Amino acid sequence: MSVPTTEPVRTVARPFARAALICLEGFVTAGAVFGGVGLIANNAIGMLPEWLERTPFTSWFWPGVLLLLIVALPMGAAGFAEITRRSWAFAASLIAGTAQIGWIVAQWLIFQRYFVLQPVMLACGIIVVVLAWWVHRAEPLRRR
Repeated sequence: MSVPTTEPVRTVARPFARAALICLEGFVTAGAVFGGVGLIANNAIGMLPEWLERTPFTSWFWPGVLLLLIVALPMGAAGFAEITRRSWAFAASLIAGTAQIGWIVAQWLIFQRYFVLQPVMLACGIIVVVLAWWVHRAEPLRRR
């Protein structure tokens, strides 16, 4: 029978990969917060209104809210979990990276438009997933 513990999960030392993961999660979080707040603030970042034509949205407010909820919040939580070495950091980073990938794919499917940052942010999501696996590959996805 195992006894629950509050000790942090021990990881094999991969300081460069962990630092890269934390930096990338911080970068994506900052970008998503900037973009989300910019969209909510009456499209202060200047997205073209034509991009909304094939969507259920009449303004950029709700896409901004969704950007904060789907990308910024999970990515920020994952970065926090990695910095503080929480037991759920691996799962959080996998979820955040996957959410980032899904966000970009959804943009392409819904908007049917291309923007230069989309492949960059898609790559960021993929790299977050890969780095999370690399940093945590010897750990179980959740503690038992």
